[in-house]
Amino acid sequence: MRVTVVTAIRNSLRAFNKIKPQSAMEWNSGENTAAVLLGRRNIAVQECPMPSLQPDGVLVEVISTGICGTDMHSYLSGGFGGQAITEPIVLGHESAGEVIAVGGMVTSHQVGDRVAIEPGLPCRRCRNCKDGRSNICLDLTYCGMPGSVGSLSRYFALPADMAPKIPASISWDEAGCIQPLAIGVQIGKRGDLRAHQNIAIFGCSPIGLITAAIARAYSASEIIASDNSPERVEFARTYLSPLTGKPIINHVFLSEPLSTSSVGNEERQTTSGPGASAGDNDADKAEVPIGDRKWEWAERLAAGYLREAGIDKESLDRVVETTGVEDCLMLSVALAKQGGTVLAVGLGPHQTAAIPTIALNSKEIDFKGIMHYTPSCFPDAIDLLARGVVDLEPLISVSFPLSQAQDAFEAVASGKYLKVLIKNQE
Repeated sequence: MRVTVVTAIRNSLRAFNKIKPQSAMEWNSGENTAAVLLGRRNIAVQECPMPSLQPDGVLVEVISTGICGTDMHSYLSGGFGGQAITEPIVLGHESAGEVIAVGGMVTSHQVGDRVAIEPGLPCRRCRNCKDGRSNICLDLTYCGMPGSVGSLSRYFALPADMAPKIPASISWDEAGCIQPLAIGVQIGKRGDLRAHQNIAIFGCSPIGLITAAIARAYSASEIIASDNSPERVEFARTYLSPLTGKPIINHVFLSEPLSTSSVGNEERQTTSGPGASAGDNDADKAEVPIGDRKWEWAERLAAGYLREAGIDKESLDRVVETTGVEDCLMLSVALAKQGGTVLAVGLGPHQTAAIPTIALNSKEIDFKGIMHYTPSCFPDAIDLLARGVVDLEPLISVSFPLSQAQDAFEAVASGKYLKVLIKNQE
């Protein structure tokens, strides 16, 4: 990376402010410090330019920031979703803090307001924005992504209408988790989660658990979940609803990779004894695509999940896949009832995955993608927390000061922690 850190961040700030009025005033309140990704697994905490306070904006002293899977993709792989990071970039997009200055045009906010930071800044002019789908704005600027600047810093400026207020009853730790909760609200909208539905969730990471919490708040009937981590499975089994005091998820399964052996071959190997011909099995295996073999096992495993959970095979209304793993996508289709909905939330390391298209068609499944959140999601998320129908505190494992940002990211990479927060003023 030949571009200097200061130049790269200045360029990102310029891009981030492009939708705001050009007559910006510089706010000089001292030094700004940020966690800057210099390369794979290489974060430096250093001084960076102060953000510009715009006439329609607010300047926020950032208090807490959650580390997201998107941040981890950038940290571990040097890019995300096909976007390579080619110059130093400030990470972070799950943040909240306190307003310390307001622009001259702002009447909605005042100094001292506690606010969440909405990280996606739409252009508000393109066709998608005009259609009310600003989450897929054709010119979206998103915190911590290439061409933008993240919120993992001491100070952050943004339009006032993108800084929803949060009540004092919400702790700063939970405030640093409002953004993923807003994603969960969008999952509920996009997946059409309703009362009395049976719902399956793949992945017991924070976004999977948040989805379960929202489904329970919406009065789902049965919720089942699966994960390949024994620690996350155990936590999911004990994650309680603040409404009932009972586990949010009814059944949590420890998953294993789908076999690539043919179901028929494996049965023959276990029943035919020493006289079975390995050459014949290999020949049969070569005739069946790997995806088809995995699909056979997905159907078997899905049937087992439903049987153990006591759910009829035509009663699983919604499946939310949060891992981006091909095996889980296959299992999602296998679990969903005829006419059900599968929501692909997770973004894996690869651009493609095998999908059982015949089953998608024959079962007439609604297979949907999702991107970010829509305008009402942050207010809804804040309301859920304020009313106490969703509890995010149990998800938070540990926090680190901004000065130890590298250690915080390594803690997430270790897989030992569920949700890691960074305290931006420490």
